[in-house]
Amino acid sequence: MKNKRALLLGALFVVLVAGLTVVLLPYIQRLQDPQVQLAVEDWVRRVGVWGYLAMFGVQMLQVIVAFIPGEPVELIAGALYGAAGGLLLCSLGCVTASSLIFLLSRKLGKSILDTLFGAEKVKEWKWLYDNQRMELVTFLLFLIPGTPKDMLTYVVGVTNMPLVKFLLISTFARIPSVLSSTMIGASLRQGNWATTLVVFLLTALVGVVGITCKDKVIAFCRTGRQRRKKPENKA
Repeated sequence: MKNKRALLLGALFVVLVAGLTVVLLPYIQRLQDPQVQLAVEDWVRRVGVWGYLAMFGVQMLQVIVAFIPGEPVELIAGALYGAAGGLLLCSLGCVTASSLIFLLSRKLGKSILDTLFGAEKVKEWKWLYDNQRMELVTFLLFLIPGTPKDMLTYVVGVTNMPLVKFLLISTFARIPSVLSSTMIGASLRQGNWATTLVVFLLTALVGVVGITCKDKVIAFCRTGRQRRKKPENKA
């Protein structure tokens, strides 16, 4: 049953990506026009630092409002500021927003999780609170596609993991996904269809594999949960 569900999610992911591609294709094709590329570059120069701040703010909003997908934001960042610039902007936005969420969750405790996501949804992640492999689990869940990464930021905030360690792990784990999106955005802006297609297909393949294997990875992570020691019998 779980395998069928994973395959269905993988298929839906492919259909969603294909649908978005078809819808956006007319706009993407315009980026091949050198005049359009120059217009984009001119706009970026004109807005200056305000463009960076706006992109930074949008990325922060995407992380704070957990149901907003991150890929479109990363694609736009890559198209406007290049693969490296987009990665830097998105990473800074993620770190800032994640810090605020983490500190808020630590201050307010589990009550904020129940309010935002519902008690039943939060209960599904209760095993994470006392997991012996907390660092490894956090890295894997932020690395693989299909996991609710932004919700996890709220959840990890009520565990005993230090903020700095969480930021280092989660930021490093996000890099492959964010970089692939900003690379696609940058190559689209340059009209480099070969690079776009290769990165897109590799990203889609990793996404399908990640979604298909997600339940197995989470099951593996659950096994690290701490077991309460039985009291020793004293003679």
